[in-house]
Amino acid sequence: MTSSYPAALPLLICIVVAAVTAFSLAGYGFSAIGRGGLGAVARGGAALAGALAAVAYVWGLVSLFLDESGTAQACQDANASMYGQVSGYSVSYLPPALDCRMSSGGSYSAAVHGFVTPVMTGCAVIAVTLALIAVAEHRRTTPEHPDFTTPPGPCRRPR
Repeated sequence: MTSSYPAALPLLICIVVAAVTAFSLAGYGFSAIGRGGLGAVARGGAALAGALAAVAYVWGLVSLFLDESGTAQACQDANASMYGQVSGYSVSYLPPALDCRMSSGGSYSAAVHGFVTPVMTGCAVIAVTLALIAVAEHRRTTPEHPDFTTPPGPCRRPR
């Protein structure tokens, strides 16, 4: 059997970066929603959706990390009846996946729960949509830039 095990160090680095990103986005999201207004709520919602996508990514990476040394066991646990046909493994970090390749040419998923990729994708789409709404609201409510060549009021210099 050939295998390409997930490397522990890159997995740990990705887990830490994604977890920090999730906490940061969640903190920003809740504070933005607290400010009120459509633009702020859209920005906050985009950040929270991004945080949820990052949490789902961390979940998938942690699943890969926990099965890092037991890839064969993960394939056997996922489908014991097909395990005898497994000829190798393939690992993906984005989206997180561990596929058990069979000698017949097919494969089946192991270790990472099936909901991780749909949750990541759905949250990313929601985050991008809300970010676009926030940008549109910002452009709608922001006045045109004034001419800054002459300062207004008492700050005016004599000519």
